[in-house]
Amino acid sequence: MRSVFPAVLATLALASCSGPSVSVAPFIANVGLQGDLAITDDGGSNADSSFDDLGLGDNEAVFGGLVRFGFGGGELSISGYSVGFEGEGTVDGDLVYEGTVISANTDVATELDLDTARALFTWDIIPIRGVELGIGIGATLLDLEINIQELGSSNRIDTDQLFPVPLIAVRAAWTWGPVELRADAGGLVFEYDDAEAAVFDVGLSGAVDFLGIGDLVVGYKFMDIDAEYEDDATFIDADLELSGWYGGLRFGF
Repeated sequence: MRSVFPAVLATLALASCSGPSVSVAPFIANVGLQGDLAITDDGGSNADSSFDDLGLGDNEAVFGGLVRFGFGGGELSISGYSVGFEGEGTVDGDLVYEGTVISANTDVATELDLDTARALFTWDIIPIRGVELGIGIGATLLDLEINIQELGSSNRIDTDQLFPVPLIAVRAAWTWGPVELRADAGGLVFEYDDAEAAVFDVGLSGAVDFLGIGDLVVGYKFMDIDAEYEDDATFIDADLELSGWYGGLRFGF
């Protein structure tokens, strides 16, 4: 699935080139992870293990991209990135997965990978020059993979889940000469089959002309994901908060 995300973003970007205005902004971000994880059998209720205690407290540098397609009062924005965390730590509560038990206070090696792609379509509701305020709809696609290996043992937990989540979207921007300030947000709680995902995704950014070749963009992204799903007879509850600063160059066409 990870190799699919760049191809999807590239395809959508090329498709957008037929419109009145297109901007492409590759970026690099410094992303940190907070939250906790609980894995139980169908009758259990165990204490959560924080990602920091599991050894995933270090920030990671990631590459991503953002494409915006504007026409009249409408805007389609498409963004995505992949991030991976790994480290060694200690389980706070028992983890029980399909007969495999990793007991509380056990040392483990943990890996967490998340691929995310988001598309938002918004339409301006305030027709004022230099000011944008739009509302609309969108969707986020999340691919979450978690691997936990008990140190000195063969006990291992591997789980992977794909979450397609529709969004309610809001966009605001203010342009003053060469400076642009922007904010966008999307969120919704969505249930399907034996899974539920609540997503809140917000981005803040500022852009200024850079030597006439593009716009220098600096911003901050925050994503809160509360994912609950069933894997056979096992219940998994992952509460993730990803946040960090990013920077890049935006090119318009």
